[in-house]
Amino acid sequence: MVSLLSELGGLTRDIQNYIRDVDREGRLFEQSFCTELKAEMSDYYKLVSDIEGRLFKAPRSLWPGESQLGVTLRRMYCWTTEARQKLRLMATAIVKVQEGKGGGDVLSTISTLVDDGDPFIQAFAQQLLKTASAPFNHILVSWITDGELVDPYKEFFIREREGRRDMFWSEKYTVASDMIPVHINGEMTRKIFQIGRSLNFLRVACDDAQWVAEGGPRTQLTGDISDPRTLETFVYRSSSMVNERLMSVLRDKFGLVSHIEAIRRYLLFEQGDFALALMEVLENQMDRSGQNIMAHDLSAVLSSAVRSSNAQYEDPDRLSAIVLTFREENAQLRGWDEVALKYNLSAPLSYVIPRSTMRQYFEVSHFLLRLKRVEHSLHTIWRQQMTEARAQLRAEELQRRKGDTKTAEGQGPLRRAMRQSAIACSEMIQFFHQVQRYIALNVIEGAWGEFIESTSGRSGEIDIDKWNESHTKYVNIIHNVVCGGSGPGFQRNLAGIFNTALQFIAVVRELYSEQALGLRRSDSRSSTKENHETLSERFQRIMGGSKPGSSTPPADSAAKQAERVNTIVLRFKDQVKDIMRVLSHNTTSDLQFLVVTVDFNGAYAGSN
Repeated sequence: MVSLLSELGGLTRDIQNYIRDVDREGRLFEQSFCTELKAEMSDYYKLVSDIEGRLFKAPRSLWPGESQLGVTLRRMYCWTTEARQKLRLMATAIVKVQEGKGGGDVLSTISTLVDDGDPFIQAFAQQLLKTASAPFNHILVSWITDGELVDPYKEFFIREREGRRDMFWSEKYTVASDMIPVHINGEMTRKIFQIGRSLNFLRVACDDAQWVAEGGPRTQLTGDISDPRTLETFVYRSSSMVNERLMSVLRDKFGLVSHIEAIRRYLLFEQGDFALALMEVLENQMDRSGQNIMAHDLSAVLSSAVRSSNAQYEDPDRLSAIVLTFREENAQLRGWDEVALKYNLSAPLSYVIPRSTMRQYFEVSHFLLRLKRVEHSLHTIWRQQMTEARAQLRAEELQRRKGDTKTAEGQGPLRRAMRQSAIACSEMIQFFHQVQRYIALNVIEGAWGEFIESTSGRSGEIDIDKWNESHTKYVNIIHNVVCGGSGPGFQRNLAGIFNTALQFIAVVRELYSEQALGLRRSDSRSSTKENHETLSERFQRIMGGSKPGSSTPPADSAAKQAERVNTIVLRFKDQVKDIMRVLSHNTTSDLQFLVVTVDFNGAYAGSN
């Protein structure tokens, strides 16, 4: 009995030391916890004072066997039983709080005592928790009603950090999982975080502070949020209200969806007239080297393409966001193959959509622009080949009517080169057209449909994080197919086909040079019999450098041209076979069904 009574002194000393330390350097939650400890210690001091008064004041009457002073050890034990239990609970709570990390962890520590089966311990722990949670509730109310984080000691489970300006939405606030009280579950934590972050974003980035003050969640706060049920009801109701307001402001005031649609039309070349106009303008600029291309030149190219298409009727804000620029800043790497379209989002949309996502758009635009440029150049070559084929047929018909059946010695190899180049050009056009069609219809349009479906709100409430998640998924699907997700073999071989096609275009342009064509046409119109040459002889003389009237055609030059064309065509076919082989064995690739469209007739043996 004496040891139990002596225990009171040790417990009192430990509690007093803890209160003194907290008063000197304690944080907000600990100070609130100590407030309840001080109140309980005041009641304990009153009990001690009453017992001490009994010791120095003799009673008027005595019970049988009672001492004259009226105080015995047994009576002191009985009087201090409840106080001893409270002191033990307070000492236990202090030890657990000291072992914790502070902040919300203090409330979690006290909450474990509330779950005790003893009614006395449960009631006492509830009183401790109610007082200790007062600062937490104050910070929580400020966060979920105004979007302001008033946490000088960083004890709340939401933390503010200084980040880059373009990461205002995604990185300004974070959740400290070790500071979350146990009475707040995971889904409620996410909603609390989302409410405050959205309110802060509306006030600071969207200039909508008036709605936050007059029509926000504060107008719906009627009960005491220290009650878990009241808090949960308020959080879920406020979450729907704030998410709906934020999405409405971003969609209607700042045109979030309209900007994404503009990116799809222009950066992903879904608007065909703009893509065609841009290709035609770029075709006229191909003779300029990359080092001589300046920013104003690219701006003039883009402006010309806009004026030549229906893009001129686009909203000025969206048109001003489109920029034609180089993929690399290094001037040594500049060239028309490094040109791509870029979309510059303005605040607050630039805070919502990550920079990495816009970089993916830029890389996809570079690939598609290069693909369309190659296809457009091949179409130009094909039209030129068809024109010259018809001209050659007319010239041969004229020669036949005149009775001139003389054929130049080098005409056979040259004709074979021209014929082979025409067939190869058609094959290349078909290949690039199928790749472009598959990416546009199966990949981009398919991903866009899934994105629209997931953000329509049919599957539940849509907040900005879920919208951003769906948008990132949409961009990743396209980027993985176009720029890297189909395996290194596909990307490497496709880059090789680009280079092969560009070499083919250069050789064919040399074969059908404007200078040679002009002289051939002028030769066919010539009526001078003394200096009469066939079209093939005239063209071969120009290509081979033979003098007029020479009777020996440049057969070696024609053979070299035929050999160059044949080498490029064989290389192209080998590269297509390699791509077909890669896609056929890649079961996870989104482009595996491209094999069916490209090699629909089994022309490429390597695709089997």
